[in-house]
Amino acid sequence: MDISENKLTEWAAACLRINGLNTGVQWEIRGWRLERARNLSERARVQAWNIFNEMIQSGARKPVDYREPEERIGLLWKFRTLRR
Repeated sequence: MDISENKLTEWAAACLRINGLNTGVQWEIRGWRLERARNLSERARVQAWNIFNEMIQSGARKPVDYREPEERIGLLWKFRTLRR
């Protein structure tokens, strides 16, 4: 499947926004502004999830080790339980 230059440009811009949000998170943590860091982190997470879904809808395959969010939460819970 061919992906248009415009769509690729949108994804590239989204990646730069995510990178900028991550830089903001690092600055806010350094300044102990944790609530602001959490908000920026959530914005980055949502943007990354959106771009991932757009890529899948455009024909990308999910990575071999991909797990749906519900599965990841279950695995995290099992890991935490095993560590105790």
